Amino acid sequence: MPSKTLSIFLLAALPLAALPMERTELLPPEAQTYVRVSNTTNFWSMLKKSSIGKLWQDQQFQDFMGNPDADTWQEFIFDGEKDAEDEVFLEQLKMLNGEIILAFDLNSEDPYIIAMMGKEEFEKSLVLDDQVRDVMKEPFDIVRSSFQDVEIVQHVEKPGTGNESFSWQAHVGSTFVMGHTREWVEQCIVRLRKDEVVEPSGNPVLNINLPLARMIEDSITEGQPGVSERAMFEALGLLDIENFSSTIELRNDRLVADNILRIGAMGKGLFTILDVQPSELPTVTFIPEDIASIEVGRFNLLGLWQEIPNVLASADPAMKPQFDMLLAMIQQQAGINLEQDLLAHLGKKFVSFATVEGEKSDSVVAVDLVDGAAFKKGLETALAAPAMQPYVSVGLEIDDFLDHTIYTLKESDPAEAMGISIAGDYLLYGTPGGLRQVIRSVTSDAAANQAFERTELVKGLREHVPPRAFAYSAIDWKKSMDVILEEIAQPGYVSMIRQRWAMSGSALPPPDFDKLPPADHIASYFNVSYQYVEASVHGLHQKIILKY
Repeated sequence: MPSKTLSIFLLAALPLAALPMERTELLPPEAQTYVRVSNTTNFWSMLKKSSIGKLWQDQQFQDFMGNPDADTWQEFIFDGEKDAEDEVFLEQLKMLNGEIILAFDLNSEDPYIIAMMGKEEFEKSLVLDDQVRDVMKEPFDIVRSSFQDVEIVQHVEKPGTGNESFSWQAHVGSTFVMGHTREWVEQCIVRLRKDEVVEPSGNPVLNINLPLARMIEDSITEGQPGVSERAMFEALGLLDIENFSSTIELRNDRLVADNILRIGAMGKGLFTILDVQPSELPTVTFIPEDIASIEVGRFNLLGLWQEIPNVLASADPAMKPQFDMLLAMIQQQAGINLEQDLLAHLGKKFVSFATVEGEKSDSVVAVDLVDGAAFKKGLETALAAPAMQPYVSVGLEIDDFLDHTIYTLKESDPAEAMGISIAGDYLLYGTPGGLRQVIRSVTSDAAANQAFERTELVKGLREHVPPRAFAYSAIDWKKSMDVILEEIAQPGYVSMIRQRWAMSGSALPPPDFDKLPPADHIASYFNVSYQYVEASVHGLHQKIILKY
């Protein structure tokens, strides 16, 4: 047979062949909110090798957590003592050791289960169902029937009452399905008898799917008279959000998460702040070599500002004049136009970094300025305006440092103070120590030294981030752990945790902060994480890489 004729014959025959499918294709349209694990046994095994898994198994960390034993965990999970019904439920869970999908109908909150299960395990589950019927406190019936030579098992809870509830389950090949309509179970049987299921392979994966469009729609209420909440959501761009999905893969040396936010249109509302043009690592000279984190990105603050009147007018036409009056009052008091004298001079690129020394952290965000001199003039004009002096004296400390002015916001705790300054064509926002560090570097003769290029974080960014990303960052968790634990161990935070724990009535013991492991011990389990965001044809794609 000529090759061309053979190709045509094969193409014509394709539709007649059984097409392989994934189990998620069986989900009904009303139950697209789901969690999926590709292989339950492998997932838990690989999770133990992760940073969190290893830390959880550490004895010092367990001492901090109060060393809860198996009985305590069971009491916590089952909200009291485990009874005979719970025992049977645990036995049924043990049989779900492969792929499993747990989905929900947002209307009725009824769960759907699709799972890999062998024939022997299914037969055992039927025996356990009979045991459940014998030990349940509430009435429970099991009704068996068949469809296309496949047994359908119906569970009836509280039969003969006004609170009856039903579910149906069946087993075909290597797949178990359970749902709350018989029609859906029958559709699954037809599909499973016709098409071969593709069994997951490779590293274990956790999938999460959230139909955000439906969730946002359900959250809209009538609101106050004259205010249209739907119009507000529309103007904010929230009604253009369609779906969120996440794929979390566990590898031997890292966790990799791919998150996708599907958006119908990104050019309005809150999304006007996004500038999705690719970002390059800057050639700035003020980032030190010993950074603990770095972030690069693009944003359009001016675009968002210009969108605010449209949002307000869409929600309530009366709000737009009020907003205009407020701006006019600010302009009169400050002597400047916020948009023309400040926001118009902001660029669209920023870079931020943090350094850590012991429990002390200094951080700076540097935003490009289109015209640094014009922005500086606008800021100084506003702060020097007579009407602004009471606010300036109460809220700001103004210091000169190496021919630069630092404006620090007054705080009751000096350790929490943040400030702004202008250095060249950058607006700087950060801790006073971080601002001085940048100004010192900018004015130094050694400013041409790009030390940060030698850091592992920057090398990793160049390795892991694609050229099309518009925002990305890296964090060295080992360097950052001292600061993180210092925040966690704050007396106010510890007191709040203890109070909430006591109010919860949890069976688990509260964390013993006197036994919180040292930072260097916890840090030994962690490494570096990288993340980036890029625009796609569907919306936004974020990737997170957490190395162990």
